[in-house]
Amino acid sequence: MAAKKRNKKIKPSLFEKFPNIPTRERINHGGISIRSNIGLVDDPLRIDKLLKNGIIDEMQHLYAMQIITYWRISNRPFIRTSSYEPRIGRLMPDFDYFNVSRMGAEDKFYKTMSYLNERDRGLISKICFEELPAIEAGRTLGLPVNSITSYLRFAFDALGDALAKMRDFRKELENDEN
Repeated sequence: MAAKKRNKKIKPSLFEKFPNIPTRERINHGGISIRSNIGLVDDPLRIDKLLKNGIIDEMQHLYAMQIITYWRISNRPFIRTSSYEPRIGRLMPDFDYFNVSRMGAEDKFYKTMSYLNERDRGLISKICFEELPAIEAGRTLGLPVNSITSYLRFAFDALGDALAKMRDFRKELENDEN
């Protein structure tokens, strides 16, 4: 008797079935894990970990993300096209249409940080910019470890107040210009 032929079905690979997941190289490199067809970052920001563990609430997380955004924009180096010195063989750009949003974010960042006291500024900068855990950040500032959570919550509430003061100050400047 002749052997029975088997119809082999070629199963689509995981990457053909779900095209929105990261490539194999990215998964092998690390940092991304797949859970229920969603690519997740394995090492989130320190502020995201504080929110997930319930140490800070959503509004405090929002304040921290705003100051991190201002910090990232203000510390971004000048790109080649925004350099002010003349280049050989090139025309100077027309500064009437020059984008100065970088300066706005830098002013917002420094104005907001100036409204904070030294302890809150240090605690926020250690956690948001240097990515230190809350206990280590408190130890470097000489705060008692037992009450670091209350200091942390108070610092992020003060950050929210400082952001509100900065917005009011900015509105006053805009009204004065008009």
